[in-house]
Amino acid sequence: MRSEKEPASLSAILVHGAAGFVGSSLIPMLVANTTAPLILTDKRPVDTSDIEAFRERIETSQTDSLANLPDREVDVAIVLAGETNVDEALADPRRAFETNIAIAVDAAEWLRRNPRSRLVYMSSDEVLGESFAPLGESEPARPTQPYAASKACAETILGCYRDTYGLDLVIMRSCNLVGGRQRAQKLIPVAVSSLLGGDPVPVFGSGEQVREWMAVEDLCAALMLAVHRELPVGVYQATSGVQLSVLQVIDLIASVLGLPPKLTYVADRIVEDRSYAMDSSTLQGFGWKPESRVAAAIETAAMALSDAFRYGERLAPNTGTH
Repeated sequence: MRSEKEPASLSAILVHGAAGFVGSSLIPMLVANTTAPLILTDKRPVDTSDIEAFRERIETSQTDSLANLPDREVDVAIVLAGETNVDEALADPRRAFETNIAIAVDAAEWLRRNPRSRLVYMSSDEVLGESFAPLGESEPARPTQPYAASKACAETILGCYRDTYGLDLVIMRSCNLVGGRQRAQKLIPVAVSSLLGGDPVPVFGSGEQVREWMAVEDLCAALMLAVHRELPVGVYQATSGVQLSVLQVIDLIASVLGLPPKLTYVADRIVEDRSYAMDSSTLQGFGWKPESRVAAAIETAAMALSDAFRYGERLAPNTGTH
């Protein structure tokens, strides 16, 4: 579902963590489907070259905290910022907790100071822990590693502010995302850069770990429903329900690139959940559904990333945003 309805009298939309993968995919959709000014913030510079024609609507700010922004009239704030790398969180759990909890507290305080605004917070299926059958939003969080636990803590903090102060909060959990703008140490860009460079793709453990995958555009469509206030206050889960193992994703990418799937097996993570599964029926009850075929989305992303790699674009390090 692509939501195109704009609420009346939108004064501004704020996107915190706008330089990341989801932000770079969401911003063109916001530009196309709203007329509101956009305030784009990130700890790194935000690239607005794709929306240069709409420059009069765009304001950027390089900051890692909503606390650094002056209070102003904003209808909706979308928080995508956060420590998102599982391996970095395993290596330095204190940093992951400090980063993601600070972002949650800053966001909650921002919303408390701006009680007429809506806050949309980006979370993860990993807060629910390992599951072989789809879990609903009401299931208790059972995180098994620091990144997931830090996001579960963030959800708890934001939920506390929501209930205590009666605030307008939407939490959106997502499964693994696919898109040509993805960078950093995620599976698809790592596989593309490794295969094109003639190197084997590193695989943790057996490679049989199963994840749900979805095109980033489908997540952005869900976020747009929250922006347009078509979703009531609550927690929602966006997933295609399509499950693929790590090895299946690598095989698909290798096939698209016309290269043999060279692999190197490395020691498994300290903790590695075998499967994640979410139930998105609540979100689908509001008219959302994933529109993209997952295999086609992976193929398109692999080709886009291979073009970037071949033309010398370095796959950027983790930006700290979704």
